[in-house]
This record gives sequence, structure tokens and C-alpha cells, in this order.
Amino acid sequence: MENVIFEFYIGDTYSRDFTLSGYTSPIDEVYFSVKKNNTDKRTVLQKTLEDGITLVDVEYDTDGSILKRTYNILIDASDTEDMQMGYDYSFDIEIVTPVLSGENIKKTVITGIFRLKEATTRSFNES
Repeated sequence: MENVIFEFYIGDTYSRDFTLSGYTSPIDEVYFSVKKNNTDKRTVLQKTLEDGITLVDVEYDTDGSILKRTYNILIDASDTEDMQMGYDYSFDIEIVTPVLSGENIKKTVITGIFRLKEATTRSFNES
């Protein structure tokens, strides 16, 4: 999926589900990475399966093969404190799956824009 927009208010807790289908092999790693732009080497925000991404549902077909997996990304209010409001950051979601040869395959499955809007209450309380 391309051109997905994640838009929410700065300083709020944010939870978003995403579903992956077509991956019957195990998914060992999932990364949600946000950068100022695609050419930056450093992320301004990153979540992983161990920190902020949770597998919430797996759907199987009648022979027991995995049809789809649903994950949740949880962004804490403090995660966005140092980010700029109204700026369009780039993000992607990448998965890592093993193959029989022992190598891992990395695949970007979702890309888009991560946008923070100004929160009225937050601005009022901080002045």
C-alpha cells in the first residue's frame, strides 16, 4: 500500500491497526519507521514488534494456512513531543521473513505520510 496518510494531533496517544495478507511464512520482525524525508539516514520515530507493534489477530483458511495478520501500532503521546506540527514526514512499514536458506527477506509493505496536527488544548495549556 502506498500513499497512506497517518494524521493525528501532536501529543496524543495514537493507535492504528494494519492488516497484511499473502504472507504464509512466519514474520519475524515488523518495523514502523518515520523520517523527516526518505533520504535521511536517521529515524525520528521507530516502533518494532518488541516496542509499540503488537500482533492482534491471525486469520486462517480451512487447511490451516495463514490468510492474514492484523497488527496494531501504538504511538505514545511523548513519542511526538520533539516533532514538528504540520510537517509531512515519510513513513514505511517493513517486515522481515525467513527463507529456507537461512537468509532473511526484508520487504516494505506500506509507505506514506505521517502528519501531526496542532492540538488546541495542548497549545492553550503550554502558554
